[in-house]
Amino acid sequence: MKKISLFTFILLSSFIFSQDSCDPSELGPCGCNISINRNFFNDDIIGFYLSSIDLESGDSSTLLFDYSIDLTKAIYEGACNPDGIECPSGFNDEQCNDYFTGFGATSQHGINRLFLNFNISMFIPDFMDNDTELTTGVVRFDINSSTVQKINFRNTDLNSNTTQLAGNTSFSLLDYNVNITDEEIDDITSLFLSQGRAPNGIYTFKFKICNDENCNDVIDELSEVVEVFVPSFLDLVSPGSQEVADSLSNIVMTSNPIFQWNSDYCNKCDFNIRVSEFKSTAHSSMQEALDDYSILPLGNDYFNLPSNINSFQYPSSGVGEILPGKLYVWQIMRSYTTSNGINEEFSPIYLFKMQSIEIDNSQTVDADINLENIKLLIGNDIYDALFADDGPLNGFQNVGGSIKVDNQNYSINYLIDLINKKSQGEITILEVDVE
Repeated sequence: MKKISLFTFILLSSFIFSQDSCDPSELGPCGCNISINRNFFNDDIIGFYLSSIDLESGDSSTLLFDYSIDLTKAIYEGACNPDGIECPSGFNDEQCNDYFTGFGATSQHGINRLFLNFNISMFIPDFMDNDTELTTGVVRFDINSSTVQKINFRNTDLNSNTTQLAGNTSFSLLDYNVNITDEEIDDITSLFLSQGRAPNGIYTFKFKICNDENCNDVIDELSEVVEVFVPSFLDLVSPGSQEVADSLSNIVMTSNPIFQWNSDYCNKCDFNIRVSEFKSTAHSSMQEALDDYSILPLGNDYFNLPSNINSFQYPSSGVGEILPGKLYVWQIMRSYTTSNGINEEFSPIYLFKMQSIEIDNSQTVDADINLENIKLLIGNDIYDALFADDGPLNGFQNVGGSIKVDNQNYSINYLIDLINKKSQGEITILEVDVE
């Protein structure tokens, strides 16, 4: 029983609820005059780590939520104050106060006990087929003074030893029921512990505030659906590669290249980019170059990107210039809020070279590299048909130092520009002819 009690406390300490609508016709005595107010809820957190919670007690120093149960209007109902006075229908709070003052009525309510009925379920894709109810139970609030106006509680106030809440109110867990098997408990616990956090999935919390332990008389109903999604991958696409030796194969033809990367969709993540010049005489690694003075942004740190994009064109102003013939490194940083604070993740570092499209007769380019670039441009199937054993270009290796496009000569590295435009969807290869 200790295992599931601990597991339940981890969940209760990690998530909390928001207020649903209240229908007076369906509620018992003091119904809608008792309200639960959401003072704070950390909507930005997408990763709930066990290391932020003491597994023995459920204690946590990370503020996730702050709620209060408001009893200030309870006295407006005759069933909830010792004088039995009822505030007339249609009166606002100020009018009710004046009405009670005129009668010399007490400001003390007659509520000494409330019950919280809870239900916790979760759905973890690839681990379970549908939403699974984990546990249900009942918590009792003993209100020790009729002058208590609000019962305040934060996740930092709750642990397995909690007996008192702010507002002179006692707190006790009366009962809970485990609705999964011992084997399922072991599997779920192992999953949590192996990842060190709440696994990606949907966690549903349903609560009822009641006048009785069996919740026959519902005062209010509350629920929260929390979607946990911690991103797992961040890869660069273009321009460049992770190898300095590949610089001739990773050439851009514009001073405003488009940077592309792949990552999980994350609407609560911040993405940033950093670009620095790589100097072979000064830097022993791409990391050393990246850590040196950057050109985007100018100086240090990372440049903040718009939300939910996976490509970004180098700005035309306010940044350092990308110059022909020079090497550059770049990296993407992703950050998001967790129960342990801000988590920062970094992509690999890519290197590319800026090249002028004008012919440089002194430049030597490996023919094999350019054949590979031709393959990237026209696709594997067409390339194999042309250069295979029975193809019209079988044995052809001498690509040369220039190519002709629309009767204009360009450096062979213009192939890279065409490849980049193709990968970005700016051009499409319709047909390839051999003359």
